[in-house]
Amino acid sequence: MIQTIGRQAASFIIVGGLGFVVDGSILTFLNSIYKIELLPARLVSISVAVTVTWLLNRQRTFADRKDHRKVREWSRYVAVNGVGALLNLGIFFWLLHRFSTLNDAPLVPLAIAASVAMVFNFVASRQLAFRYPPS
Repeated sequence: MIQTIGRQAASFIIVGGLGFVVDGSILTFLNSIYKIELLPARLVSISVAVTVTWLLNRQRTFADRKDHRKVREWSRYVAVNGVGALLNLGIFFWLLHRFSTLNDAPLVPLAIAASVAMVFNFVASRQLAFRYPPS
């Protein structure tokens, strides 16, 4: 079934929300419980979240555009979303640096950074990562 851009965007937002829960849960778990500093904790949390969102977007959001070459598609998705992750991380750490009170509530800058990066990630995922129709 071919989805409209609006339905793809809605699905991408839902998947992104689930990715945010994965990202935020792992970040909180690593930082609060294991006292791992924010940068290494965030690198782990965002890596897991990107893989989870690729799987969900492949099955739901872009099912009609997925590539049968899964490793190639995953590589494109990771590359595209890696740029989005850098944007996300840059905003996240800029907010922490600019507003030091946010260090006690890292989910706030995480939510802001994730929202900005989601727009970039949707457009780039649609145009680059999931660019091939099924064979």
